[in-house]
This record gives sequence, C-alpha cells and structure tokens, in this order.
Amino acid sequence: MTLLVVLLAGCAETSPDWTPLDGPWDPEHPEAVRILAAPEADAPIDSAMAAAGERWYRNRGCLACHRMDGTPVVGPSLLGITERRDYDWYRAMVMNPDSMLVHDDDARELLQVWRVPMPDQGVRELEARALWEYQRREDRARRP
Repeated sequence: MTLLVVLLAGCAETSPDWTPLDGPWDPEHPEAVRILAAPEADAPIDSAMAAAGERWYRNRGCLACHRMDGTPVVGPSLLGITERRDYDWYRAMVMNPDSMLVHDDDARELLQVWRVPMPDQGVRELEARALWEYQRREDRARRP
C-alpha cells in the first residue's frame, strides 16, 4: 500500500477526494483514465510514478530476467524499450504475455530468440503504467 501512496501523491493535487487507497481501484472513476493514460513521448516524467515503477520492477523480480543496462539475461534488456515499443504493446506484453505470444508477431519473434516465454506475473494496469514510467525515466537518463 505504501507504493500506491507514493505513486498517487502527484494525483492528489488534482483529485484529493479519491485515490485507489480509499478503496478498491475503480477503473470507471474519471481520474483513473488520466492516471492510466499513456504519456506522450515528450511528456515530463512523473517522478512519483517512476519511483513506484522502479520498486515494483525490483520487488516483482523483473530484474532476474530483464536488465535496464543493456545486459541480456534470460530475456532481453529493457534498455531503450520506450523508444523501440509503444506503451500499448508494452502494457499488453507485461499484462498478458500468453495472449501476446498467440496474437503478436513481435512477441513470437522474441520467444524464438530468447527461448523462454515470459510468465504471467499478474501485473495490473496501474503497475504496468508505473513500470513504463520507470523505464521512460531510465531511457531518458541514458540519452546523450
């Protein structure tokens, strides 16, 4: 729950009366759409969301298969992922990897290269969005 407090601290400015901590996540709430929306490529990094994404990346064990420094491990490095893929593809891959292997040519190509399918980690949409923000932050930090 602490992660969500940090994640949504920036959202409290525009909607102090609702956060996912007030009860179950409500995808129908007007603020949910804004929180989960894919950022424009040049949008500023939401530092609270990126920090939560980094913690989720480490706590979920993503680091065991995906490094952020270009080092290949069990799966591809995520270095530059926000420049190679769009958010919708990324979200689908982290939330529904089994479905992506059935329906997406790029996901099947990755499986041919890495030989290990990404397991379903039970990533929820809020987590996927925070993970993306973390990866956007890291990709920007590495730009020359």
